[in-house]
Amino acid sequence: MSVHPARIVASLALLAGGFIVGVSVFAIVVAKVLVDAGMVIRPSDVALLRDLVPVLPFIGGFAVASLLGGIALLLERNAADALAIGTAVVGVTVGAIGTALVVVGRDPLAHAGSSPSDGIGILAVFTAIYATVIVAILAARTRSAGRSSQAVA
Repeated sequence: MSVHPARIVASLALLAGGFIVGVSVFAIVVAKVLVDAGMVIRPSDVALLRDLVPVLPFIGGFAVASLLGGIALLLERNAADALAIGTAVVGVTVGAIGTALVVVGRDPLAHAGSSPSDGIGILAVFTAIYATVIVAILAARTRSAGRSSQAVA
């Protein structure tokens, strides 16, 4: 049995998203080790690192769920759709909330060099990756359901 092309798209999106998030977790861990070893960084970056470290297990779990969902879709496992859609819904929700927080928290009087557009761009790509997963899986389900009803008639 061949894998539906939309499921391949969803799988690749999950694998890409999981890889990107996983690399981000690794980078945060390396930064924490370097700061603990005495590397000097700005106080605002130290504060950000202190905020990120406690939530790393959740971010890492999300990366693992994305990777497992992507692999399960390619292997056509029973729970693949549920895992993929669940992971994608979390990704889209976090991305949308993150984008809203960046936009709302922007200081209109801030220096022009500190534009939040990079953060918004990163969040938009993150959200789009996981929105693609939802659309692709729903397209694969619709196409599969359409074939089944035509075969019965």
